[in-house]
Amino acid sequence: MAGNGNGNGNGNGNGNGGNSTISVTVNYQAASKTNSFPRGAKVSDVLTWAITAFSIDDAIATEIELVVTGTTDELQGSKTLASLAHGASALTLDLVRGDIANGNA
Repeated sequence: MAGNGNGNGNGNGNGNGGNSTISVTVNYQAASKTNSFPRGAKVSDVLTWAITAFSIDDAIATEIELVVTGTTDELQGSKTLASLAHGASALTLDLVRGDIANGNA
């Protein structure tokens, strides 16, 4: 009669194995949203999630980028979250409208 609630796989990383996921908070305008991502997830994965989470209009979505809070350098989409978190279990990023390249020579 054991086996009542084995629940294996119900919640990947329920907070015990902080090494397997990173809690990412993204700030945009006056709002913040948080989601957990695998440490190997890429910045582009967070950007895709954030655009949806903040209901960013498709017309400006291509101009949106992520930066580490307190910096202004755009993060490359191919960078992993683990490389940004430096061993920490949480990361805070800002969603900003980048430079518009149209017409710049």
